[in-house]
Amino acid sequence: MNPTDATGASPAMAQWFAMKAEHEDALLFFRMGDFYELFFADAQAASAALDIALTARGKHQEQPVPMCGVPVSQAEMYLARLIRRGFRVAIVEQMEDPAAAKARGAKGPLARAVVRLVTPGTLTEESLLEAGRANFLVAIVPEGGRLGVAWADISTGLFETQATDAAGLPAVLGRLDPAEILCAGAVELGPYAARQVVPGRLAMQAPAGAPAARRELAQRFSVASLDAFGVFSDAEVLAAGHVLAYIAATQMGAMPRLSHPVCAGETGQLEMDAATRASLEILGSRGGAEAGSLLAAVKRTVSAPGARLLAAWLAAPLNRLDVLQDRQGAWLALRDMGQSEAMRAVLRGAPDVSRALGRIALGRAAPRDLAAIAAGLNTAARLRPMVPQGGRLLDEAAAALDPAPGLADVLGRALAEPAPLRLEDGGAIAAGFDPELDAQRALRDNTRQVIAQFQSELAARYGVASLKIRHHAQLGYVIEVPAVAVEKLRENPELILRQGMANGARFTHPELSALDQRISEAAAQAAGREAIVFAWLVKQVLAQAEALAGCAQALALLDVLQSAAVLSATGRFCCPELSGDEAFEIKSGRHPVVEAALPPGVGFIANHCQLGPAQRLMLLTGPNMAGKSTYLRQNALAVILAQAGLPVPAEAMRLGLVDRLFSRVGAADDLASGRSTFMVEMIETAAILHQAGPKSFVIVDEIGRGTGTRDGLAIAQAVLEALHNSNRCRAIFATHFHELFQLAEALPRLTPYTMRVKEFKGEVVFMHEVVRGAAQRSWGVHVARLAGVPESVARRAEILLKAAERDVPATSALPLFANVAQEQTDARQDVLEELEALDPDRMSPREALDALYALRRRMGGAGDV
Repeated sequence: MNPTDATGASPAMAQWFAMKAEHEDALLFFRMGDFYELFFADAQAASAALDIALTARGKHQEQPVPMCGVPVSQAEMYLARLIRRGFRVAIVEQMEDPAAAKARGAKGPLARAVVRLVTPGTLTEESLLEAGRANFLVAIVPEGGRLGVAWADISTGLFETQATDAAGLPAVLGRLDPAEILCAGAVELGPYAARQVVPGRLAMQAPAGAPAARRELAQRFSVASLDAFGVFSDAEVLAAGHVLAYIAATQMGAMPRLSHPVCAGETGQLEMDAATRASLEILGSRGGAEAGSLLAAVKRTVSAPGARLLAAWLAAPLNRLDVLQDRQGAWLALRDMGQSEAMRAVLRGAPDVSRALGRIALGRAAPRDLAAIAAGLNTAARLRPMVPQGGRLLDEAAAALDPAPGLADVLGRALAEPAPLRLEDGGAIAAGFDPELDAQRALRDNTRQVIAQFQSELAARYGVASLKIRHHAQLGYVIEVPAVAVEKLRENPELILRQGMANGARFTHPELSALDQRISEAAAQAAGREAIVFAWLVKQVLAQAEALAGCAQALALLDVLQSAAVLSATGRFCCPELSGDEAFEIKSGRHPVVEAALPPGVGFIANHCQLGPAQRLMLLTGPNMAGKSTYLRQNALAVILAQAGLPVPAEAMRLGLVDRLFSRVGAADDLASGRSTFMVEMIETAAILHQAGPKSFVIVDEIGRGTGTRDGLAIAQAVLEALHNSNRCRAIFATHFHELFQLAEALPRLTPYTMRVKEFKGEVVFMHEVVRGAAQRSWGVHVARLAGVPESVARRAEILLKAAERDVPATSALPLFANVAQEQTDARQDVLEELEALDPDRMSPREALDALYALRRRMGGAGDV
């Protein structure tokens, strides 16, 4: 059976073949009544992924056609599972009503069309998206020796670009963590390679050349020139064109509401490479979960949009002093005015206005989306009087909280409470809003009352009290009167005699016939009228789309600001003092993630950190488990929080803004690329040495540990000297090579520090305190005991360590080699004793030869006799 050959297929299957040819890399959700059905290989793949039954429908080329299906009403649930497994899905809808097609005598299959291609980067449904996480579609285009990167989140309307190079691309992708990537050329994507769209028809519909892309973008955003939004390189413009083209292709021409493009390179971001982001676990831990990350430790937001904005601030810290001071001033004003808790109560559970607006703009509005807009407007109205005057950010937010006067009232009166999930479910529009809809519903829901009312009206009109309206199977609704009233009504021109009876007659009436038809069509008419009213409401919302988007952004901003205010109000987070110099002073700093994970009642040992022009480089020694890595990371995380404009876990902090942050802590091997741990370490070290400058901040741990001791010490010293003399950056250099502290005399801006350790009654106590000086021991044997190494091994290690510390020059005198020598001596003695016991005169030549071989075997590895 060849599933690509439509020869002999039924009309409906011929439609399927034609659409599948246009979307070969997608599963076809083919609408058949109340189900989406999948056929052939699509059905086999979907049934396995969804764990649903695989059956068959008809035959093709004399073979059963594999088929599976999902109910239309539950499609989103199944789509979510398919998208998570990496599938793309083309939605094929029936474009006409089956009843209407039958009524007009249509022949052949119902008209069908692909209305949307569902892909990971173009999701809008609430059930398919993570509430607190952006969903980026990214395009990468090589042009002029640079890489243009553009990304959009069509669920919220965000649209940005950036120009970079191959070395900087991993950092951009690490910050965005895209759901889907379009590549217009050969680009190394590393761990994101699996998210790339296979180049094909959809990916290639971008403008041909940068000038064309500039014109299309300017036209799309209704400006004469793209320069109105900033300076964009040709590479960025081409990437932006690819994004828009792909969105248009997947949405079958429908376009979401997108904000105008913003050049992220002009926002003044703190640069971090991919290794640094992974090391510091800013938005997610090693397993990808939010728990255990910096975001989880400092998040006090109460809405999904607020959580997304906070994540965006942490993922892209800034080095623009004015913007950061605006952020600080705003949350300080909320804290000092005591408004954060009241605002928190209002914002708690606030609807996701931006994503609801995104679905409305794409023509996928559901009643609950309009309800979200209404609830968001009500939240904004309650929040506005609470916003204090506290600088530019708060003033702009307050102004944005009154986006569409009157719209909230219209939506409030129009929408039923609670709003149904789908418009097709009915009951979306509240009673009393639209008289015509109310009348249609009355006919649909109160037929008996309507008939009874009309019966009373006719009885009074004709003076026949016994007049009845009844429903007849063949005649429909008719007027029945007794025999005594027949002659009187027969003369009335409005009435038409339809049937005589022994005890009376049945008449029809034009008004009754019309009422009969209206009753029979009432359900469809009510649904149609409700759709018209709903469409009118959608139009009212779209007319205010930009203002509503601004309101949504203001709500998210206020949520982040109150989160920062609440964090600061605890007294354990401070507002850092930011400057343009090279200061770096932290008083009693803490690691927010480690502190949050401590059991109740266990306090975190805070430590100071002071770096600056006179003391740029801290050489940190100390044993494992004493807290070196925690100390390194907590200072890097303090920089991220400060340059995100957020409170810092310390008593005080003074920071000269950092331009680049590097963290080389805890490298691991890269098996996929064939790189050992040491190679990964050296690659990351090389990046630091090539890129770090006087305004950078660097933390490095255990450089040189992955090779021989002498090589490692030499590399560590050379790197330390380069950081001090060439890069001249602020850095914390942790090492187990205690000999390096002697460099303090030759490197004037280097100061040795160590993790304080105490011995008490033979036990070692790690104090987790950073003090000036150098470690004298590594306490590795103690750590081995803590790890559960057998006591015999630990004691043996102590013996070897003490011998090494005595610096005995002759290896034969070390206990290890002494033991080997003693074993050799004992073996020789045993052989000599056996040799003396032999009597050659009584042995045959064969026995003597066997004995000689046995003696040699006894010597084994003991050496020659």
